[in-house]
Amino acid sequence: MQLDAMLDRCRGLEERAATLYRNWAAAARGDMAACALWTALAREEEEHAKSLADARAHREATSGWRTRLDGWAPAIDDVERALSHAERLEPGAAPEEQLGAALELEMTELDAMRQALVTATGSGSPGSVDAHADRLAEFAGRYPGAERLGVLAATLRARARLRAGI
Repeated sequence: MQLDAMLDRCRGLEERAATLYRNWAAAARGDMAACALWTALAREEEEHAKSLADARAHREATSGWRTRLDGWAPAIDDVERALSHAERLEPGAAPEEQLGAALELEMTELDAMRQALVTATGSGSPGSVDAHADRLAEFAGRYPGAERLGVLAATLRARARLRAGI
């Protein structure tokens, strides 16, 4: 896939994630902690989308069609599956369901792809690893009986630490 197409595709995925989290924030107005979590995640996803738009706008003009990025289809398919599953949840779905879907989405390679794309364009720093993992893991602690959430949260947190070199 050409660089421009990949930048557009990943930006669209980030925008979908932001919209999803905004919708969940709106539905969680009665739970201030949940509303704050989803709002913060939505803002970060919006920043991710903006970083990809900026990368596309500031890349070398010919690199968009000359640069090909192959082998990313399975990672994109994983993101699409996780997003589609999360989007199918009703806005008022149980918090455990939303949290599980968010953890699954954050376990995909979407952020790694974003960082690689921003770096590939030479348009600036891809930014630091977000605190998504810690926020989601902390929030998952509200549901001690949901072992699946605990396992997902611990795995996400461990992956984030590995990527950060901690």
